[in-house]
Amino acid sequence: MTEVISDTQVVLVERDVEKKIATLSLNRPEKINAFNNALLEGLMSALSELADDDEISVVILRGSGKNFSAGYDVVSGYSSKTAYEDWRNLQEKIDLWERVYRFPKPLIAAIEGHCLGGATMLVSCSDLVIVSETANIGWPSIPLGGGLLSPVSLWHIGMRKAKELSFIAGNSMSGIEAAELGWANKAVPEGTALESAQTMASRVAKTPLDLLYLKKQALNKVYDRQGFVESLRAGAEWDAISHTADSIGEVKSLMKDKGLKGAIKHFSQS
Repeated sequence: MTEVISDTQVVLVERDVEKKIATLSLNRPEKINAFNNALLEGLMSALSELADDDEISVVILRGSGKNFSAGYDVVSGYSSKTAYEDWRNLQEKIDLWERVYRFPKPLIAAIEGHCLGGATMLVSCSDLVIVSETANIGWPSIPLGGGLLSPVSLWHIGMRKAKELSFIAGNSMSGIEAAELGWANKAVPEGTALESAQTMASRVAKTPLDLLYLKKQALNKVYDRQGFVESLRAGAEWDAISHTADSIGEVKSLMKDKGLKGAIKHFSQS
């Protein structure tokens, strides 16, 4: 039996004790499940509760509606007066992704539709990923930062592809390409990502919970020694530095002159 244990406006958590699976849904479909403070706080609170829930062995992370997430909500975002304040704000956001990475139980991301910007960091810090073949895994359409997303994704897709995605504004990869490169475990037909994630979660949940803890720690420790968390945290430094570049002012002027859609068109044209 599935039990809804949290039903806020922005986060849904369902527990299936019989199968030992919880499903966590980002629930702002009208905003493409974009991250605002309420959603991020709800996400962390739900994960904290599930970490201590011995009746749950695996957690599935998905987006409500047709999309996973558009990443950070730029409308309700933050502004910083100094590079130091900017760095501190970015570090606080990265703290959240490190908490996802260190979540003690297997976390499976089920991706449909758009997975953009900061949402790619959430997925990169998850353990297993099922992606729709038609999903769009996208980088920012306007170059307003540098070194935040791609250094994390390169651990899954390699340096060449990471540079391609970073250097070209609005670049993206399909679900099929994401699976081929190793960003996702598998690509499945559109509309079946959640079902496929549930099947995988059922198989994972057959392994005793204490062994799952140990297996995840053993693998994450290798990543730790190789520098994954260091790459994750260093992104705040590179992004804060890039925000002080003269060219950022020029890009913002372009956005003011042409509007958001016009600026996106400018950077997307060959």
